[in-house]
Amino acid sequence: MKKWLWIDILALAVVIGVLAGAVLVLTGGDEGEKPTPFPTAALTEEPSPSPSPTKSGGVVVKHAGNWPTYGYDMARTRYDPNVDLRPPFRLKWTFKPEDLLEFPPSIDDGRLYLCAGHGYVYCLDAATGTRIWRYASHGKFASTPTIDGDEVYVSSFAGKLICLDKYSGKRRWQFTGCAVTESSPLVWRKRVFFGDRNGDLWALSTETHKVVWKYHTGGKIAGAPAMLNDRIVVGSYDGAVYCFTYDGKVIWKRSTSGALGVTDPFYGTAALAYNTVYLGSIGRHVFAFDLSNGGTRWKTSTGAWIYASPAVWKGLVLIGCFDTWFYALDAANGRVVWKFNARGKISGSPTVLNGVVYFSTLNWKTFGLDARTGKQLWTFGDGKYTPVTADKERLYLCGALKLYCLVPSKK
Repeated sequence: MKKWLWIDILALAVVIGVLAGAVLVLTGGDEGEKPTPFPTAALTEEPSPSPSPTKSGGVVVKHAGNWPTYGYDMARTRYDPNVDLRPPFRLKWTFKPEDLLEFPPSIDDGRLYLCAGHGYVYCLDAATGTRIWRYASHGKFASTPTIDGDEVYVSSFAGKLICLDKYSGKRRWQFTGCAVTESSPLVWRKRVFFGDRNGDLWALSTETHKVVWKYHTGGKIAGAPAMLNDRIVVGSYDGAVYCFTYDGKVIWKRSTSGALGVTDPFYGTAALAYNTVYLGSIGRHVFAFDLSNGGTRWKTSTGAWIYASPAVWKGLVLIGCFDTWFYALDAANGRVVWKFNARGKISGSPTVLNGVVYFSTLNWKTFGLDARTGKQLWTFGDGKYTPVTADKERLYLCGALKLYCLVPSKK
C-alpha cells in the first residue's frame, strides 16, 4: 500500500514539475494582437530619431555632443551617433561626490549634471571637473537628471520631482505628491513624465506644475518612461508593459502572465527602435513588443534576471544579465548574435559610442567591446552600474564612488 502511495506521490511530483516547466515557457503570456511586419529595411539606418527634451515642444534635434537625458534620447536607445571617441583612453580628471553613483550624468552646454546617493545634485564643468553648484535635496537619488531648456528635472527617493535652474542650481519648483521614485524623468511637450514605487505613472505640467494625469499600474515602476512616435512606454513590476498617448490614454497593455499567473516583472527602462519595444525582465527574458499594438515579436531567455536596460545599435539589442553574460541579440528575431562572459554580474545599462559598447559589472570593472563582434577592446578598473556618457571630446565614466573624465590617448 505504501509502495503504491509513494509511486502516486512521485507521479504527482513529475506532473507538477512538468507544469512548472510549462509555466516557465509560458511566461510570455498573452501575446496580444499579431505584430505588424518588422521593418527590416530600417536596420541599416539609425535606430531612432534623437528627440531632445526642448522648450520648443519636443522638436527632433540632433545634439552635437550633448546628452540631455537618461539613455541619450527620449527613445532611450543609449547610442549617440555624434561621438567618434574610441579607446584607449587616459585620465583627465576625477570627481568624488563621496557617495554612490548609480546613474551617469547628463551633458548640456559644457556642463555635467549628476545625482549621488546621498541626495545631492551636482553641476560640474565638463572640461575641468570643477564644481559649479550643488543642490541638497535631503533624499536619496538613483536616477539621471533630464535637461529641458534652462531647467533640470530630478526624481528623488524622498517622493519628489524637483525642477532646478540649470545655471544657478536653485530650486524653481517641486512636486511632492508621489511615492519614492527612481524613474529618470521624461520631458516632452511641456510635460514631465515619471513613475514611482506605488505603481503610478505621473504627467505634470512644466508650466503650471500641476498633475495633468496619472495612471496606476499593478506594481512599482522603477524604470524611466520612453517615448517614440508619440507613444510613451513603461514597464511595471506587475509583469506588464504599458503604452500611452501624450494625454494618458492606454493604447495597449501587454501582460506577461503565464498559465498559473507567473509573471516577468520589469525593473529596467525600455529602448524603442524599429517600431519595437525592447525590454529585459527579472523573469530572465528579453522581450520585443510591437510598438503599434503590443504584439509579441519575440522573447529570448537568459540565464538569470535582468535589471539592465538595453541599448539598440544597427540591428542589435545589447544587454547585460546577472548570469555574468553580455548579450548581443538580433533586433528582428531575438537570435543571439554573440555573447561575452564578463565574469561578474551585470546590473547597469550599456552605452554605444562609435561602434564600441561599454558596460560595467558588480565586480567594479568596465568593459569596452566591439559592438559588432563582441571582441574585447578595453577595460577600466572601476564602474558598477550604468557607466558611460560622452560628448565629442570626453568620455565620462561612473565608478561606484567616483566620476572619471577620460580622453583618447595620444598615439
